[in-house]
Amino acid sequence: MADNEGADSKAMPPPPDLPPKPSLYLKVGCPECKNPDPDVVEDYAAGDLICKDCGLVLGDRIVDEHSEWRTFSNSDTPGSDPNRVGGPSNPLLRDSGLSTIIGKGDAAAASLSRWQNRGALNSGDRSLLNAFKEIGRMSERMGLPQTIRDRANELYKQIDDQKSMRGRTADGIIAASLYIACRLEQVPRTFKEICALTKVSKKEIGRCYKFMLKVLETNLETITTQDFMNRFCSNLDLPMDVMKAATHVSKEAMRLGIVAGKSPISVAAAGIYMVSQLTTNTKRTQKAIADIAGVSEVTIRNAYKDLYPYRLQLVPAGSEFLQNVNSLPVN
Repeated sequence: MADNEGADSKAMPPPPDLPPKPSLYLKVGCPECKNPDPDVVEDYAAGDLICKDCGLVLGDRIVDEHSEWRTFSNSDTPGSDPNRVGGPSNPLLRDSGLSTIIGKGDAAAASLSRWQNRGALNSGDRSLLNAFKEIGRMSERMGLPQTIRDRANELYKQIDDQKSMRGRTADGIIAASLYIACRLEQVPRTFKEICALTKVSKKEIGRCYKFMLKVLETNLETITTQDFMNRFCSNLDLPMDVMKAATHVSKEAMRLGIVAGKSPISVAAAGIYMVSQLTTNTKRTQKAIADIAGVSEVTIRNAYKDLYPYRLQLVPAGSEFLQNVNSLPVN
């Protein structure tokens, strides 16, 4: 019985080789310059694929899959809305913010569109949209990227979902959301910079900030002088060597505990003032630095007084700035 099983197993033919799976990637090669991976440019107007190296047309009548901006309405008059679809979905709104939009036409259609828009969003979504617009306006004024704007929208939505905004203004929560979003994305901004874009006081923003951290159970990393140094020096039009020296001064001052109790912003401003006074052509006044840093001249002066006795230890060893240390002003 065992011999028969062995004979049957030996007689079985080997499995046939499976054909190779076809590749789903379409590779275009140039027969003229013999480049297997040419740099292909698409001419959208003519619908051609052109090799950038030799100019050979590799394909024609290519279908353009981009958005079409032609008006498909009763009249192709200038100013007509060219959109063929509605706005993008917004996961922060109920039902993702998708709704029916009635196009504007004659007086009857305009009236119907106005009434439809009134009932399309409930009061909750309408307040969220207003908050998101305000966050977008503030972000655009400060030159912040889309990632920070989205993070601020999410933070505001979390507070709104928990129904815990009683006793606090919506503007304060909006400002605090943007401040926390900047901290989370490693591009912190000062309270004064946020206050400049809203009517909310610095005290109110700080109160909403502490409240949001408690409700959201979020821990933020401690602010350091390096978080502001690049931006402050760039706005003051200071060269790279001054920025590096000022960073070293403020970092050493924090490490040695010279400026205990001082905020990192004031220490960074005082470090910039000290190093700028050691240069010949890039001196900056305390007022100019205070306007950029968002602190008072008195704050910079007090922090500088703490740095001055340790100037020989704080200025980078071997740098050209050490030559003018003795000429530093006392105040």
